[in-house]
Amino acid sequence: MSERSESPLGDDTDHADAVAGLTQLGLSTYEAKVFVGLHALGTGSAGEVAEVTDVPRSQVYGAAEGLEELGLIDVQAGTPTRYRPLPVSEARYLLFERMKEAGDTAFDYVDSVAGTHADDDDSGEAVWRTDGGENVAQRAAAMVDAAERQLTYGAADVSRIGDAVLTALSEADARGVDVRVASADPAVRAAATDTGVTAVGLAETATPDLSNGRVLVADERAVLLSVLPGAVPHVSTETAFWSDDTAFARILVTLIGEWFAEHLET
Repeated sequence: MSERSESPLGDDTDHADAVAGLTQLGLSTYEAKVFVGLHALGTGSAGEVAEVTDVPRSQVYGAAEGLEELGLIDVQAGTPTRYRPLPVSEARYLLFERMKEAGDTAFDYVDSVAGTHADDDDSGEAVWRTDGGENVAQRAAAMVDAAERQLTYGAADVSRIGDAVLTALSEADARGVDVRVASADPAVRAAATDTGVTAVGLAETATPDLSNGRVLVADERAVLLSVLPGAVPHVSTETAFWSDDTAFARILVTLIGEWFAEHLET
């Protein structure tokens, strides 16, 4: 047996993160640890793998069988049986492709059943809520992507107009949507201008009334409003309320449009 490290793998955060990442790609925890251990060894027996990992020797065999079925290791019969891992580049490609295929299959099915049992009258679900800055940004970007004629995007500060939203705004502008970004913050307007999108100013005194977080109105039918922690009691993260193609949304779009008309700098 070759010389081993005094401490088994698994004593640091990077190792734990790698194992967690492999489990998200479909491996069991033991399979992930054995796979990492085999790469540390190059080749190894169950006993050697157990030495450099915290996987019991009795569990190494089952994990190795699973890895073999997935095509991630080669097995050499003998006494003892020895294992060799698939090179990292090949394993990466194999796992990513399988994950993509599984995702495609799942979402194709979801798409095929979408709406098959929907209630034609869903007016009771007119207003939706999204929590968390990243989730709010993704929802805002999706609403920008769906805009066909015109939209206004308002943000209190540059942290509320990140890459996902800027990309969506730029693409909307490129396909002919009348896009404008409104803010009292020069950094927000500069970010919009840098992507070729029209930016307009808001009076500083108007900002707290509406732009605690961000606001989006599109095509006179869709609206999103968000608030930040501290602006509303018991809110611990950015929270957005949005509605699309409802009577509520159209009324709110009109009110926000009037507000913008009053407070936009000329």
